Amino acid sequence: MFSGPADPAQGSAQLSFENVVKSAAAAREAGKTGEAIRDYQRAVEIRQDWEEGWWYLGTLQYDADRFADAIPALKKVVQLDPAQGAAWNFLGLCEFETLDYGNSLQHLQKGQELGIGDDPEISRVARYHLALLLNRNGEFEKASAMLLSAFANQAPTQVKVALGLSLLRVPLLPQEVDPSQDALVQAAGETASTLAQGDAARTLDSFESLLKKYPEAPYLHYAFGIALAFAARNDEAILQQQEEVRISPESALPYTEISLLELRLHHPQEALGAAQRAIQLAPESSAAHRALAQSLQALGQPEKGEQELRIAETFAPEKPVRDARIVQMYSHAAAVLPTPARGAASEDQWNLAMLSYSAGHYPEAIVALKAYVSGNPNNGTAWAVMGLSEYEVKDYTNAWIHLQRGQDLGLSGSPESVQLARLRLAILLNRNSEFEQATELLAPEAGSGPRAREIQFVLGMALLHIPLLPDQVEASKGELVRTAGDIAALLQSSKYDKAFPKFQDLLRQYPATPFLHYAYGTALAALSQYDDAESQFRRELQISPASELPYTGLASIALKTRRATDALPSAQRAVQLAPDSAEAHYLLGRSCLELGRVEKAVQELETARKLAPGSPEVHFNLAKAYARANLPEKAEQERAVFAHLNALAEQQRSQRGNQSYSGSHDQSDFTVPRVELNSAQMPEPH
Repeated sequence: MFSGPADPAQGSAQLSFENVVKSAAAAREAGKTGEAIRDYQRAVEIRQDWEEGWWYLGTLQYDADRFADAIPALKKVVQLDPAQGAAWNFLGLCEFETLDYGNSLQHLQKGQELGIGDDPEISRVARYHLALLLNRNGEFEKASAMLLSAFANQAPTQVKVALGLSLLRVPLLPQEVDPSQDALVQAAGETASTLAQGDAARTLDSFESLLKKYPEAPYLHYAFGIALAFAARNDEAILQQQEEVRISPESALPYTEISLLELRLHHPQEALGAAQRAIQLAPESSAAHRALAQSLQALGQPEKGEQELRIAETFAPEKPVRDARIVQMYSHAAAVLPTPARGAASEDQWNLAMLSYSAGHYPEAIVALKAYVSGNPNNGTAWAVMGLSEYEVKDYTNAWIHLQRGQDLGLSGSPESVQLARLRLAILLNRNSEFEQATELLAPEAGSGPRAREIQFVLGMALLHIPLLPDQVEASKGELVRTAGDIAALLQSSKYDKAFPKFQDLLRQYPATPFLHYAYGTALAALSQYDDAESQFRRELQISPASELPYTGLASIALKTRRATDALPSAQRAVQLAPDSAEAHYLLGRSCLELGRVEKAVQELETARKLAPGSPEVHFNLAKAYARANLPEKAEQERAVFAHLNALAEQQRSQRGNQSYSGSHDQSDFTVPRVELNSAQMPEPH
């Protein structure tokens, strides 16, 4: 049977739709986002059920930071295809950006349940944001587990902050936390990251160091007690939980842990009392009722124990708890202001901060800047001025964090004021033993300006690895340090012909100065003068026998000259002296790989990857090790990471010029927010 003639209007509409689709695809592929969005909008108006068009419209709007506009399009996608996990993830991310945290949590969870889709990077971003919302909801264990699953091989700064919030049981988003708490949160994140690596000894050491600085921080003793319990140090774990009871007397968590620990130590009566107290504090806690059930069973009361287990089941799963005391302790006061009020007050806050800073009233400046950055979190200048103010009141850890944040986001203002911010940051990097980063930051500032002499001195401290503030250096070492600073600036400019005679003069005057021979050896190695470099490293061994650096220098030269057998003992000794050194583990891994010890090579290079997730060299050699270990999938993953990181490194090198003396910096960052700088300027330095 033949059909009748086609409806001309219908044919015209179909032709129009196809033309718009072609135009949209061409614009999208050409990177013309605005045109592509316009054409996809026209296309879905013609065909409301075109899922692919809604998908491209939503994701293009997401990429253009038009989050509110993207939400209707992505809702249409999940309406048409409810099993589209990636669309749920994008929808949840847009809702996060528009502060719709309730729906964001729900939809990001839906996306995770349905699967990650074809884009692993978007999946990682989605899981990161979901973990932030789980933290905010009081589901700290879930948040921590999600972060560790998403970032198993690397824990960038933002992830460590989120892990720190989980460890401290802070039910806030990072931007809601008072900046004065940043040092504690970041330190807790470092400890949580160490805990995730499974090294019990390093984890316990990290907790002890953290508690020396913050002995009264809520839930730190609780977390330390759990770590001790995992290490079967039950008596010590109970002591930590008892400390937590003192600090957090209204929390059921330490009492529940004490009950379980007392049972392990065969003290059922003590376990019973702790469990009963936990239930008094949290009557609907399934964990507390389970602890009571175990105590009753241990005391020969099985029927009562069964009854408590049934009660525990009625309260399972455990309801998340947002501790009001913790919210108040960590919350940024300005974070509770409605958005219009923040916007209206922003300029006044900035002006007040600058007036206070310029007058030397640093505590007042910090208060005003806290309010300002709450509404302007991507303003690098504001963070830098806060860091400068904190430096003046000797809050050096927060000053380092906030100056670094300012540097990363970007600074505006006069060259003198920007130079001051970088000088202070370099001083604090030195204090934190991050000498290469300090040198790289400050070397371009050397030789000019009113602070040239200070800059020279700080560069000298970096070259000599002096982890102090400048005014803590003995006056008798002043000329030595200044000359070392002159050498450091020359090396950064690759002016070896001028640097080497100064090195030799300095070594004649100060032959026993720690790390001077090491610095000279590193410079010689950069020019492939390996025999002379080895000689300098061996001289350094006599002066600094407890440092891993001369050993890593020797191992590196041995590998470059294809003497893996010679590299091995030096690398092994470096690891013994500095088990947290990524370079030491990397060199040991490479030595083992060259010698055919593949299993050991994989182990050491995996450790190096954990310690330095942003190092292209580590990923490259780990890929080789996996290939030799017949693990092709893992090898391919490492090659992909290497290619990405190497491209970034090449871009950075091209931006700052080729500086062969500079060591590699094993850092990476997980940049989620879109950075927007406003017009705030750095104040003039005093």
